[in-house]
Amino acid sequence: MPFIDYGALKERVSMEQAVQLLGLQLRPHGHQLRSACPVCRTGGDRALVITPAKQLFYCFAGHTGGDQIALVAHLKGCPTPEAAAFLAGNSTVQGTVQNGTVGKKGATLPPAPKERGFGPLTYLEPQHEALQALGVSKETAEAFESGYAPKGVLRGRYAVPVKSRTGELLAYVGIAVTKEQTPQLLFHNFDPGSHLFNADRVAEGGDLWVCRDPLAAILAVENGIPVENVVSFLASITAQSLEMLSSLMDERKVETCDLV
Repeated sequence: MPFIDYGALKERVSMEQAVQLLGLQLRPHGHQLRSACPVCRTGGDRALVITPAKQLFYCFAGHTGGDQIALVAHLKGCPTPEAAAFLAGNSTVQGTVQNGTVGKKGATLPPAPKERGFGPLTYLEPQHEALQALGVSKETAEAFESGYAPKGVLRGRYAVPVKSRTGELLAYVGIAVTKEQTPQLLFHNFDPGSHLFNADRVAEGGDLWVCRDPLAAILAVENGIPVENVVSFLASITAQSLEMLSSLMDERKVETCDLV
């Protein structure tokens, strides 16, 4: 398969064009487009949400989201390189997605893949002085399977795992440990607007505190809030992130939450 520059591809093929290529039938709702997910077939007629201005999508039924390449991968059940090739016009897979099928030969679309995780970073240092300066104890850092990163793309930052609602490792967020480090939250090959931090641990029917960022959530746990009662956003608060929060609350039967 020929090399594809993903950044250039997304500049050339917009989210709206990807929707057209996939043959999705969406209904406008404010600044968003919505429909049932033709792959997951659960979550109702608003499960699939596309925000053209952000060039992002989120599937509440599949608990996954991202850019137009990720949308193709989700709906076609294919790896990212093949999804990119489809958008670039280099794929042998043709046809549109309609009610869970691919138009070519009427073949049934494979089930949506589970979110792809990867191995944990085993070299993190939970007792590093930089974490203590942030107010995070060794015990709390270990509870979050986190620590100071002495190497790698998050070198010199507090590396904290981000997991799906089902507990699968998706990425790490690198939290700044000094005022000079920017941005405050650093991600590598990950869309932070598609997930909530610590959502996998939220207890059913319990209280819920919603923090502004992962460090605030970790410090809340450090200071006595149960780990199963706190989540945080990973990016700016948007309509999509509020819908994710609402979906999580419905799923875990949480009636109210406190923004802290």
